Amino acid sequence: MLKIACCGLAATRMKMIIEKNFSKEEVEVLTLPDTQAVRKVKSGEADYFFGTCHTGGGGSLATAIAILGYSNCLVLSRYGYCPKETEVKEKVAGGNHKAFGMVEGHVDKLIIPLVKALLEKNK
Repeated sequence: MLKIACCGLAATRMKMIIEKNFSKEEVEVLTLPDTQAVRKVKSGEADYFFGTCHTGGGGSLATAIAILGYSNCLVLSRYGYCPKETEVKEKVAGGNHKAFGMVEGHVDKLIIPLVKALLEKNK
């Protein structure tokens, strides 16, 4: 089971999407302020950090970069760019990122492919 800590502008929406589309045996979701969320990942109490902001790479990942380091963080989407499902899968498979940042307006398109890719990677 994956444990995901969601924060930022669309934290509640991410949680609702995940809980609607995945079972409790597959994914547990926490909604927390960014500092608490990223500390849960650093301590191993959560597996992944999902952050949302207006640009995708600013506030969504600032705390995660400071605490987890830049190499553990991935800007999944930016204002004006939302990757396709195949790109999400490739990005997840191509690294060992623990934190993902995205534009809050892209959440509806990205969360399901992102969680699917993480579940597949963690089989």
